[in-house]
Order: sequence, then C-alpha cells, then structure tokens
Amino acid sequence: MGEPNEKTTFASRLGHNFLTGLFLLLPIGLTLYVVSVLLDLMGTFIQPALEIGLTWLWQNAKQPVPDFAAGLYRQLVVLSSAVVMIFILVVVGYLSKRLFGKVLHRWFATALERIPGLGSLYGTIRQMVDALSGRNKDTFRRVVMVEFPRPGMWAIAFVTHEQPTVFSEAVGKPVVNVFIPAAPAPTTGVILHVSPEEVRETKLTVGEALGLLMSFGSVVPKPTDEE
Repeated sequence: MGEPNEKTTFASRLGHNFLTGLFLLLPIGLTLYVVSVLLDLMGTFIQPALEIGLTWLWQNAKQPVPDFAAGLYRQLVVLSSAVVMIFILVVVGYLSKRLFGKVLHRWFATALERIPGLGSLYGTIRQMVDALSGRNKDTFRRVVMVEFPRPGMWAIAFVTHEQPTVFSEAVGKPVVNVFIPAAPAPTTGVILHVSPEEVRETKLTVGEALGLLMSFGSVVPKPTDEE
C-alpha cells in the first residue's frame, strides 16, 4: 500500500520540478529563439556579401581562395556576419534617435503601411513593440485590474483608450478600453470595453506588470512604501 504512494509522490515531484525548470527557461528560450531567427534572416543577406568580399580579398592578394562553406573559414564567415549585424543594429539604433533617422523611419513605415494586408500587420506589430518597449507611453496608459472572466475574479489589464466615443455611443454610457494580456505572452489577450467605475487602479508600472505576467505571477513588485 505504501509503495504506490511513494511512486506517485516521486512522479509528482519529478513533474513539478520539470514544469518549474520549463517555466524558468521558457522566457530565455523564447528570447534566444527570436534573436536567432532575426540573425538568420539578416545572415541570408550579409553572409553571401561577406563571402564575395573575402573572395575578392584573397584574389587581390593572389592567394588560393579557400572554401568558405566549411571548416574554419565557414566559422570565420559566420563570426564576421554576426559582428556586421551587431554593428548595423547599433548604427540603426543610433540613427533612429536623430532627425534623419526619424524621418527615414517615418517614410519607411508610411510606405510599408500602404501595402494591403502587410501594412495592417506591420502597424499592429509596431504599436505593440512600441508599447512593450516604453517608446509609446500612450498605448498602455496605466495598469489596472478588472473583474475577468467572471465577477469575483480579478485580472491585470492595461488601459489603452480613455474615451472611445464609438464604443461609448454603442453601449449608451461612458466606457474605457482595457487590454487583458495573457501570461506568459502579453502580446496576446482580450480587449474589453468597461465602465470607468469597474476599473480598479494599481500602483504598478507597465514594466512591473509585464514582468509579473511573464513570470507567471511569481515576480511581485514590492510595495512602494516599504523601507
């Protein structure tokens, strides 16, 4: 009678440890995956250009051109492309803060948003990235709590619009737009239109709320009045 309980206890502990490790490494894994996808995308353009440039250097030095598709020279191409990509990202980030970079970014964004289908997708992703990065403080105005999915249960939400006239007229009373993010991926969730009195204010910042969501509620900010 005791043996099955011991096996069950061991299995449950094993499963709990597995899930704990999974949830701990999931954000890191997702971040590395996104970075690797972006690097691979840029590498498809940069690596061939580097191979052409390195081939020209070897030919100009009147030396036999090595095989850049394998071995040590392949690692050289990959490493060089990574350095070039980091340099490009740093330059783009620097220029984006200057007038020329802002004008160029605005022109590119406007041109891209005019493309049917792709424009709406790009606009949505750009607004979400701006909100999550803190560049667009008007998207996530403040962190609140609302009763969801039923009365008595509360969920973290972001106020995204204070006075949506079109929805207030449809409902027949003033409402605010709130976005209830999902954990641990706050880029997905539910949009609700609720009365202002149904919203409970919090002292959380957007960054603290995102950290709470992505940690499955385990990272709780300390009260501001604590010494």
